[in-house]
Amino acid sequence: MTNIFMMACTYIVVGASINGISLLIKSDFLCKFLDQNLILLLVAILAINTTTISVILSKMREIADKNPGVDFGRTIRAMKHSTLEHIYLVGGAVALQIIKGSDLVCKKLLYAEFIADSLLIAIFIFSIHIVYDTAKSVYVILDYGH
Repeated sequence: MTNIFMMACTYIVVGASINGISLLIKSDFLCKFLDQNLILLLVAILAINTTTISVILSKMREIADKNPGVDFGRTIRAMKHSTLEHIYLVGGAVALQIIKGSDLVCKKLLYAEFIADSLLIAIFIFSIHIVYDTAKSVYVILDYGH
C-alpha cells in the first residue's frame, strides 16, 4: 500500500511538473488532448490489459498444472489489484473532468484547473505504468522454461 501511495505521489509531482512546463511554454496540447481522449484511452487500456491478464492467467494455469507445487496466489492478487487500480483511475478521471468543467468550482478555487489538469496527467502516467507492469509479466511468462 505504501508503494502505491509513493508511486501516486510521484506521478502527481510529475503531472504538476509537466503541466507547469506546458503553461510556461504556453502549450495547451496535452491538456486539450487529455480532456478529449483520456476516458476513452483509459477504458481501451483497461480492456487491453484485462485481455492480456487473462492470457497470462491461462499460461500460469498451464504452469501450475505441470508443477503442482507452484503457487501463483500473490501474482493473481496483484493482477486483481492492478485491474481495480485501473478502474479507480477511470472513475477518478471522470470525477476530475466533471470538476474541471464546473464553472462554480473553478471560480471558487483559485488553482482548480491547474490541479485538475495535473491530476489528469498523473492518471494518464499511472495508467501507462500499469500497462508497463503487465507487459513485464508477459515477458516473464514467455521466458519461462527457456
